[in-house]
Amino acid sequence: MSSDVTLNELNHMHRVVAQLVLADSVYLPIFERIEHELATWQSRDRAIDRARVLLAGYKAAA
Repeated sequence: MSSDVTLNELNHMHRVVAQLVLADSVYLPIFERIEHELATWQSRDRAIDRARVLLAGYKAAA
């Protein structure tokens, strides 16, 4: 069984925990952890996009 979480699952958890935080701030650390994970995911995606642009530039120059 895989423990990997998809981006869709992470976004869903973010919404659910946001509702919990409004009901009780005890859930705030979980909310912040999910936000951190989302930011990491987005950062990774941007880095991959930059790598693609870089390589496309080299291919166009060749």
